[in-house]
Amino acid sequence: MSKWQNKRDIIYYGAVLLVGIVVVVLLTLIPDPNAVSNGAESTIGDAFGIFLDLFKGHIISPFGLLLLQVIVILIFARLVAWLSTKLGQPSVIGEIIAGIILGPSVMGWLWPEGFQFFFPSTSLYNIKLLSQFGLIFFMFVIGMELDLEEIKKQFRKSVVIAHSGIVFPFILGVAMSVVFYKEYAGEGSTLLTFALFVGISLSVTAFPVLARIIQEQGRMKDPIGVLSMASAANGDITAWCLLAVIMAIAQAGSPLSALFTVLFAVVYMLVMFLIVRPAFAVIGGAYNTTEVAGKGIVALAFVVLLISSYVTEILGLHALFGAFIAGVVMPANLNFRHMLTEKVEDVSLAVFLPLFFVSSGLSTEIGLLNTPTHWGVTLIITLVAILGKIGGTYGACRVVGESKRDSLYMGILMNTRGLMELVILSMGLQLGILSPVMYAILVIMTLVTTFMTTPTLVLVNKIWPAKMVKTVKDGFHILFSFGRSKTGLTMMRIVESFFPKMDNKVNLVGLHLTVGSDTSRSDAEHYRIKSFEPIQEHADSHGYSVEEYYEVTDDPIHSIVKATEIKQTDLLLVGASLELSTNPEDKDVKVKRERFINRFGQALASATELFNVHNLFKDKTNDFININHCAVGVVIDRGLDHPAESIAVLSDRMESGFTSLSDQLIANSQADIHHYFFPELAKGDFCFAEHDLLVMPFPLWKNLKAEYPEIIERVPTTLLLQTHYSNK
Repeated sequence: MSKWQNKRDIIYYGAVLLVGIVVVVLLTLIPDPNAVSNGAESTIGDAFGIFLDLFKGHIISPFGLLLLQVIVILIFARLVAWLSTKLGQPSVIGEIIAGIILGPSVMGWLWPEGFQFFFPSTSLYNIKLLSQFGLIFFMFVIGMELDLEEIKKQFRKSVVIAHSGIVFPFILGVAMSVVFYKEYAGEGSTLLTFALFVGISLSVTAFPVLARIIQEQGRMKDPIGVLSMASAANGDITAWCLLAVIMAIAQAGSPLSALFTVLFAVVYMLVMFLIVRPAFAVIGGAYNTTEVAGKGIVALAFVVLLISSYVTEILGLHALFGAFIAGVVMPANLNFRHMLTEKVEDVSLAVFLPLFFVSSGLSTEIGLLNTPTHWGVTLIITLVAILGKIGGTYGACRVVGESKRDSLYMGILMNTRGLMELVILSMGLQLGILSPVMYAILVIMTLVTTFMTTPTLVLVNKIWPAKMVKTVKDGFHILFSFGRSKTGLTMMRIVESFFPKMDNKVNLVGLHLTVGSDTSRSDAEHYRIKSFEPIQEHADSHGYSVEEYYEVTDDPIHSIVKATEIKQTDLLLVGASLELSTNPEDKDVKVKRERFINRFGQALASATELFNVHNLFKDKTNDFININHCAVGVVIDRGLDHPAESIAVLSDRMESGFTSLSDQLIANSQADIHHYFFPELAKGDFCFAEHDLLVMPFPLWKNLKAEYPEIIERVPTTLLLQTHYSNK
């Protein structure tokens, strides 16, 4: 394009803008015949005062206030959830606590003016409405997480365990509620509805929280983990069906009306399982990817969700029950379920659930528990809930043949209540069955029983460790931990460079972690398959096997160290930090981050860790090289696309452990081996471009990188070895 063309474009654009400005100025000069004049000219001060009045009005307008509330809730909930994960607790605990802190119990007590500004009583309806709508989507996801096939496999045991874990606390809760009915029941309750509601409140298990704890413990594939998941899922279905009956009784007005509600509910269930479920099984088989499934298929699933929720709502069973059943009847096809969860889960978890927790917190007034009697009742109810749930589950587990330790383990897991309990309690408060005092008592019980699960399991594992099956160790055990499949393939090619035959001399394990304990089961399984698929394809094509090791965790360093112990690892391979990556996308991110730091400072950049952004830039190498029970190899991936044909070994003649390990690795290699020594090697002459792979001690790399930073850009794919043990 010529310079004249550029100038003509600029002249034309400027002329258009000038004409527009002139027209607006002329309009301001034309007197308004309808305007009322007070005889005074408007000053800049008056105009700014009008602007401030409008600004304040927009802040307290219904929609402006709602946006401000959502911003405050999301930021604070994320902060407290992050602190919760640092304490080893599920993020849901932090979000529940965040809701209570923002409610009248803490913020309303410590800063009443701020509480009234952010959460005036007239604005609470909007928050509740949004949170209830979000819960519909969340319950839909929870329903999809239930694996009915897994429940069928463990049906006998899981039914006994789940129903025993429900019946025992239910009976205790009903008996206890008779004593507490007069003082703690809501205005809209009868003895029957109050007793039934307290009973079901003590009986529920938080299936999502339980699933995430089992994921974190790495027991998803263990028999006890599978049985726990099946029992919790079975219990979830039973508890929600019981809750539906209780809701029908509470809202029907008479036993006969409740009977009609139950009959219509049975018809609804038959339609969902005998018509809707088979229909979606066909759809799930045909439309199992985002590419094939257009908006019409996704819209159909959401329409079924909303219709199901609407039907149960008008039947008096609550819309959440319908959302849950709609999720259960979705096809078992993993790709189809993952496609749907991608559409709703992130928004429901990240936005709507914190709103629900705060909405629950705004209804929780711990200050109402202002007498020793109230706190005594809280203690009694909490103890009854714990003993009923753990005792009922433990007894059932022993009956079906589980060991004492596994029975106690399952009892502790089934005692966690979390979000599911809050959903039920909010229903009870909304219907007037629970008084505000009883609601606060049961919220505290929920927090205690959920919070105690993880530390109690840790305590049981320490006092009563599981019996380890001793195996005879054979061959050289290598565990490679990868985030991207591409990096994992590079690590495999490095192993192939040292062990070209990959026979029984090498035991190879691939480790992939998903960081974030709030990852759903279906998402976790999807990530596992996608991550290991290219790994297994590569191994199969080269005639050897790779054992898969997968976990969902909030502490990846701990999980990797634990994996090296479980797998009796001789050599752990981990990727280098993002700072050493030559991947074009990583380089672009690094440049943008450096600009951000230069503009705003390191402190603000580090603060992004609260949102899991800064973690990618952390150099975690030092956390790994301090492992003292196995050797560690840090891989700088420069795109090794075949087993190395030429390997350079660089050492400083001082690392005897490195020499021993490197000799052991290259002993079977068929590549050309070239030894270099520092400082005999000319200073700054670190160009190993003619080699496919460079092997060197990690301490030497640190020294050279500090003295000759240009080495980072001049090395090929590199393996940095750190040894702390004597190789056998």
